[in-house]
Amino acid sequence: MTTDDLLAATAIAVVLSGLGVAIGLFRKSGQARFELLAPAFELGTCRKIGPWGAALEGLFQGYSCRYIIQPASQNNPGGAVLRVAITGGVPWSAEMPGAGTRLMIRMGILQDLEIGEPDLDSSLRFAAGDENALRNLFGSTQVRASFRRITEGENLAGVRVTPHRFEIRWAPRNRDLDEDVGVLRQRLENAVGSVAACRYPPRFEA
Repeated sequence: MTTDDLLAATAIAVVLSGLGVAIGLFRKSGQARFELLAPAFELGTCRKIGPWGAALEGLFQGYSCRYIIQPASQNNPGGAVLRVAITGGVPWSAEMPGAGTRLMIRMGILQDLEIGEPDLDSSLRFAAGDENALRNLFGSTQVRASFRRITEGENLAGVRVTPHRFEIRWAPRNRDLDEDVGVLRQRLENAVGSVAACRYPPRFEA
């Protein structure tokens, strides 16, 4: 073996060793996160999704819920996503608008519906395929109250509903919030409370 071959083999060994250490640390961190956050779900129902523990799934008040931690990167602020599996959802969304979004609303590029609740209309951008269905939904005092509890949480980015999913997003990434079992339990309570107020039945598939 030449000197160049020996140096190349040594470099490869160092890289592989470092990769192995990194994988071990990721797995250890994921397991620690799982052990910390699992108690927020119903006893014995929580499991890790994927090898790194960045996503958890379990039951909460009879609904299947998936909680996903999204790391921050150069082009993404990261955050957390909570998905509640439902049936019969009518698609709509409510987003916390930034300056760019507000500009596109004024230009007529983006939809911004009013639900008839001044404080929610002023702070959120509502969109839906069926405007009347959205207004009817928020005509319920229970729905408005449950949704207001969601908006009171820190770092809310938006809510999106599809026929099979009620999803809440928080951004940017904040470890003190996203990996706190008490915060996660409150997020689950607010999400499932809003789902129940909207009368979306549970779906038992992720």
